[in-house]
Amino acid sequence: MNVQAYIESGILEMYALDQLDPNEREEVEGMISKFPEIRIEFENIQVTLEMYAMTRGIQPHPRVKEKIRNSISKLEKELDLDLRDLPLITDLSDYKKWLNLVNDLIPGEGVKDEMFTHVLHQSDKVVQMLVVTSTDIGEEVHDESLESFLILKGKCKCTVGNDVRFMEAGDFMTIPLNKNHNVEILSDQVVAILQHVAV
Repeated sequence: MNVQAYIESGILEMYALDQLDPNEREEVEGMISKFPEIRIEFENIQVTLEMYAMTRGIQPHPRVKEKIRNSISKLEKELDLDLRDLPLITDLSDYKKWLNLVNDLIPGEGVKDEMFTHVLHQSDKVVQMLVVTSTDIGEEVHDESLESFLILKGKCKCTVGNDVRFMEAGDFMTIPLNKNHNVEILSDQVVAILQHVAV
């Protein structure tokens, strides 16, 4: 075994950068444990790569940290939903958890040809409500708030401008400002979380 040739092959750098397949990784790990010279070279490569990253790294904009914190906070709220402190619904929201949260608020049989709404949260900036409907929602436009909804049960067709999207349980959508939109109910009823965020 030519240890020096192995070191100069570049495979240790590829291993350090996680660019090898599982079989190649296993081979390198065996070589590192078997040959002290290879282990020492690999440790030097790690130190060099870390120093390079430290000297060449670009500091993110200060607002990035705050955005990450906010995202983590919202995800933590999603883990244990509480009607007293609801997160905003997003494309990452778990519709099953939301359905479980509002299940007792959904009216039984008899919501036919009408719409049932129940406000879950209301503040100066955000309104969130449970909507249960068996009738279509006519065309509307919003210019002061972003409308989003998360489908919990049922199927519908949402038309936004010239775009059509068929939606069912688990689907999320945000309607752009100043866009005509309507919803056609395609099942007996649709259960959804509707959200308006003031802009």
